[in-house]
Amino acid sequence: MKLSSYWSPRGGPDPAYLLLYSFSITLLAVVEESPRALLVLFLVTGVPGLTLGFLRFGRMLVLLPLTVIGAFINAMILYYLGVAGKDSPAAASVGPLVIPWYAVNATIVIGLRIASIAGAGLLLSGLANPRDVIRSLEALGAPKGLVFSLAYALRLLPLLFSELGEVMAMRRQRGYRRVPLTPGDYETIMLPLLSVSVQRAVWVGVSAELRGFRLRRSLRRGLRRPGRWEALLAVALALQIAAVVLF
Repeated sequence: MKLSSYWSPRGGPDPAYLLLYSFSITLLAVVEESPRALLVLFLVTGVPGLTLGFLRFGRMLVLLPLTVIGAFINAMILYYLGVAGKDSPAAASVGPLVIPWYAVNATIVIGLRIASIAGAGLLLSGLANPRDVIRSLEALGAPKGLVFSLAYALRLLPLLFSELGEVMAMRRQRGYRRVPLTPGDYETIMLPLLSVSVQRAVWVGVSAELRGFRLRRSLRRGLRRPGRWEALLAVALALQIAAVVLF
């Protein structure tokens, strides 16, 4: 089978190039600390990815605010413990509580970073067929353990959406608010999802080993010739690399 057969039937970018783009954006977002550079990543990749994700996986995006809330609480704890931001001036105050610029800046950086990474992942899962993504990853010569992990993660997304709907329905039946606002609300959502996911992961691993996963050979192919979609990805990636270098 030729790699050209991995082309997305919806006429989007080749999954192999889209995978490389998503990985590059994730790496840039992880290493970058400048809010201005992260803002460029968010606007170029995060906004399109989150928009596509909202249209296809709207319910899962309600979990994103949890990361921002957690980042802010963590920054405030570190500030009041004297671990970080000791000399940071006050940005605002709510009664006796002083909110330093350190906490504001840390929340912005982490929020933009996570939104950019989520946008890159949602672009990959929204524009490419999961099976084609896995085949293209094998075509790049990736270790089969990594390929299996990604395949499992992509296969897990629809299951998580279904289970999230069930969890939200159970919360409504128990009288919880429809829209999660507090860390306690998110805890009632995350704990059931994590519990089920861990149990499923264990048994999937056992099943794969019983079916001879260690004996399977990896598929190695080449990259197809880039087209207009790949050129668009290259321009977007170059713009974001330039932002990281300049800012």
